[in-house]
Amino acid sequence: MGQVTFPPPAGWSPSDRGIALPCALLFGAMFNLTLVVAGLKEFVLDELGGTVADATLFFSVETFAYILFAPLWGLMSDRSGRRKVFIVTGFLASSAIYALYRTVDSVPVLLGLRFVQGAFSVMGWSLVMAVAFDHPRWGRQGRYLGLIGASLIFGVAMGAPIGGYLTRWLGARAPVSAAAVLFALLAVASLALPKAAEIRRGARFREIAAALRAAPRIALPMAFHFVDRLAVGLFVVVFPLYLDGLGASDPAVRGRYLALFLLPFALLQYPAGRMMERTGPLPPLLWGSAGYGLLLTTVGFADRLLLWPIMIGLGVLASVMFPPAILLVSRWSAPESRGSAVGGFNLAGSFGFALGPLLGGWVYANWGFAPAFVLCGAIEIVAAAVGWWVVRRWPAET
Repeated sequence: MGQVTFPPPAGWSPSDRGIALPCALLFGAMFNLTLVVAGLKEFVLDELGGTVADATLFFSVETFAYILFAPLWGLMSDRSGRRKVFIVTGFLASSAIYALYRTVDSVPVLLGLRFVQGAFSVMGWSLVMAVAFDHPRWGRQGRYLGLIGASLIFGVAMGAPIGGYLTRWLGARAPVSAAAVLFALLAVASLALPKAAEIRRGARFREIAAALRAAPRIALPMAFHFVDRLAVGLFVVVFPLYLDGLGASDPAVRGRYLALFLLPFALLQYPAGRMMERTGPLPPLLWGSAGYGLLLTTVGFADRLLLWPIMIGLGVLASVMFPPAILLVSRWSAPESRGSAVGGFNLAGSFGFALGPLLGGWVYANWGFAPAFVLCGAIEIVAAAVGWWVVRRWPAET
């Protein structure tokens, strides 16, 4: 594989201050977005009289909002040269809508509000990622993006169990009340975000589009993020059914298997980021994806005991895949188009996550568990092989 080097872009600040606040904001946003998961049955089915399909739509409409609005907010922030005002607005609006969830008495109203809330939530957290990309010191960027990945994953992992306890102790709508308060706190904390100094105010839309067209390589990390999220979406549907077929009907047991994946995935983000500072982002992205895909193909043939090392291995490999993808988006996007690039990156991931459950459900219904996991792994392996072939044909940057 030809070595591609990355010169520091002009205008990057040597200061490494300010990364802690974006990481905290991303943790809080992801924590909030999964806080309602464990109590969804009590909220949607028991209190509102909805169905399992309605509970599924509660997540689908939010993902659809991400797909539509993530690129739009990125483009608008690039056009205005401002990020903070969008972040504060997104978190405040999310807080208000979560507060409105307490008054909802019908499923259609709930789903309508969920779509609007998804549009504002992605405004907040997607642009926080763009701010984080704007600021880290060049030589330490890998470890910073590892911290960003860890913040996202820990937030996702911790929201659901805490939401479950809130539902048990305080009722079905307690998680949405807690999320409303936390989003308000995130909006206040966002006021302390540093100014995005590299963004040139007043950039025209055609200048932003030209900057994106000048960096076509951004399509590579976006494609990998789409494939990774497609695999996650497929896995989310099929894996719990597979565990149930193996006799793991207790939700706590299924949770422990997921923890075997999530803990190394989150804990190794920072070491993976530091590793990238020595190897560059492309080797861990390509080799990690290939190994991840290969291990995924074995899931459908494993018993409960063998699944333990497999899940740990998947978590370890996944930890070296996410930081390189976001690092490449950061390095290959110009300052005036970085918000749009991050929006496109999140769009690719949301689109993959929306398609994954549909593909997984269809393969499982027609051919069973093992072919679903084989397909899931094969997609990752093919993506790694195509990515390797493409990168080899790129001229080295100087």
